[in-house]
Amino acid sequence: MKQSRSVTEKENTYEERASWPPYTYRDYADIAPETYEAFMEFLTTENTSNKVMELQPWISFCDSRCTFCYYPNNPYRSSMMEPYLKMLRKELMMYAETNYVKTSEFDEIVLGGGTPSLMTKDQMFSLIKFCEDNFNTVDNYFIKITGSSRSFSKEKLVAAAEYGVYQVDMGAQTFDDKLRKMLNLPDSAEHVAEEIKLARKLGLCVCIDIMYNIPGQTLESWTNTVKRAIELDAEVDAYCLEVYPGTILYKQMQEGRAPPQADEELQKQMYITAYELFKEAGYKAIGHDRYSRDKWHEKENCINGWPWAGILTTGAGCFMGYLQKFSYSNIENAQDYMDAVNQGRYPIAKLSESTERDMIRKVMTRLYIRLPVDKLEFKEKFGKLPEDVYPEQLKRLKEKGLIEITDEEIRLTELGDLWKANIAWEFAEK
Repeated sequence: MKQSRSVTEKENTYEERASWPPYTYRDYADIAPETYEAFMEFLTTENTSNKVMELQPWISFCDSRCTFCYYPNNPYRSSMMEPYLKMLRKELMMYAETNYVKTSEFDEIVLGGGTPSLMTKDQMFSLIKFCEDNFNTVDNYFIKITGSSRSFSKEKLVAAAEYGVYQVDMGAQTFDDKLRKMLNLPDSAEHVAEEIKLARKLGLCVCIDIMYNIPGQTLESWTNTVKRAIELDAEVDAYCLEVYPGTILYKQMQEGRAPPQADEELQKQMYITAYELFKEAGYKAIGHDRYSRDKWHEKENCINGWPWAGILTTGAGCFMGYLQKFSYSNIENAQDYMDAVNQGRYPIAKLSESTERDMIRKVMTRLYIRLPVDKLEFKEKFGKLPEDVYPEQLKRLKEKGLIEITDEEIRLTELGDLWKANIAWEFAEK
């Protein structure tokens, strides 16, 4: 395969690729009374951001545990679903009745988690209808449902298409059955492919996660997974696996029951291989790690509006919530979450209020999600230009050929795309 020099060039870059930005829910502070009070006051104000948001109710249950998973979720019990949904609707209404949300518009309703496809068909569309009835949506809003290929039955997929769902998300991870077994992915690669084919035949957009740097994964295995995703006409989030302490896979690797991950050079080759294969197939690299041929994905407001828009997340363990300068995550344990909501409390566990300096740094992480930094907007928000705040970093990144700077904006180069997470760290606190 011919690889473009701008992507494979290694001179004057970094010794190792970072793979996660410097801001995650794990960094949020535990909820403090003064921050909670400020958040409650914020919810009484009008939303004057002119940014459209995403509504994301979480179904935080899974019927199996992937060995690499570090996300908060709860073991699935069908008897718990209805009580949980009752409290989820109550939490949604707590937000819906605030002035901030009443004066907000949403262009996406996303059932996240967890595994929302574990709901029955009736539970799924009752929840979507509840969101439609109680939140302001734009004229052409989109509905997405996250789930697993095992629990997205034909009946549910047909119903989703008939209801007007735009996209279903499935965590394929790999089409290598040997690796699937190690990761405790319950169904076969062929079954995943058949579910994707069915969803596409029904007219649904399908987005799948695939991972590189799985322990024991070869470049050939990764290449085959990428090619299979392209053959299936899926939208793809292709990301590098980080194995976190506390996960099953981490323990297996420590004990020698799972092979080590690839070295830095092989990781880079996996990234470059995917980048080139997707590019040749007509995909565009957008967002965090997505490759898409769907024009709408380039316009998603929850990404393009970062960090001034918002994702209103609800449900046990949700951790992607942000409303302008406030970021939050919820209580993880489902029963504790339900108890809090039943008592009329916002079930927030961690809450962070960004300072102006924090917001400046977050604006610069637009580069990580493959978006330009609008210099005029930056000047309007902060009274100065990015070059005034980060003269050394921007000079160095430009000299390395990682960014382009014009009078209007700062954006990644093709080489910079390879190092986008490292670039995000350039603007973080040391």
